Amino acid sequence: MSTGIFGLLAAPSHDQFHHWQGHSGQWWITTVFPLFSSHITGPSVYVMVRRDDAGRAYPLYIGQTSDTARRMEEHLHDKVLQAIRLGGNELHVHLLAKPEAERFAIETDLRNGHNAPLNRQHSAAVFGGLFGLGAAQIEKRNQTLAGLLAG
Repeated sequence: MSTGIFGLLAAPSHDQFHHWQGHSGQWWITTVFPLFSSHITGPSVYVMVRRDDAGRAYPLYIGQTSDTARRMEEHLHDKVLQAIRLGGNELHVHLLAKPEAERFAIETDLRNGHNAPLNRQHSAAVFGGLFGLGAAQIEKRNQTLAGLLAG
């Protein structure tokens, strides 16, 4: 058995399944895996989760993919690390939606029903750097246009 943080993140969950309710009121069943699960094949809707000591599950990121193993590998250096920083320790995977349109619909339903912090869209100005400069230029342009239209 592994020790340290990777051992904790790879430890099996106590619950095999978890139901998530979407904005529509529909309940979606997911299979619970450790956060570092790259062996799950096929299409899915997935939720990176922080489960606390009392057993409550909090969604951190909700996504969908045609290839779960590939997508988790792609997320390893960004979303997975961000999830870990937020206490993420589980990956909940809905494996029943095969067609892309169905996966998008379920992902949208879940995202609209939960405030997953890693799904939040931020404006370019929040990030600063080059993105912030671009946002400042757009804002300056908009103010100039507004001034021209008003005068």
